[in-house]
Amino acid sequence: MFNMLMWKRSMEKHSRWFEKNEPAQHRFEENEEWLEEIEERVAKLEHDSHPPKDLCEFDSYEEFKNEIKQMIKDELSTQSRQ
Repeated sequence: MFNMLMWKRSMEKHSRWFEKNEPAQHRFEENEEWLEEIEERVAKLEHDSHPPKDLCEFDSYEEFKNEIKQMIKDELSTQSRQ
């Protein structure tokens, strides 16, 4: 019970400071507006995006894999000639 009273007292103290401090109030309002804008942008991005895919699910995966294999072979053959 004592802890709750101390918590209440602390909250009231901070509330009084906030009420007296106009620049802090304005900054808080700016941050609220900015966060609302960010939330809207995130919601739009989530709506427009597709679910994540593994690399092997892409159409060009086999071609990509073969190119990497060829690059490795080329590198190994270059190293063996040195």
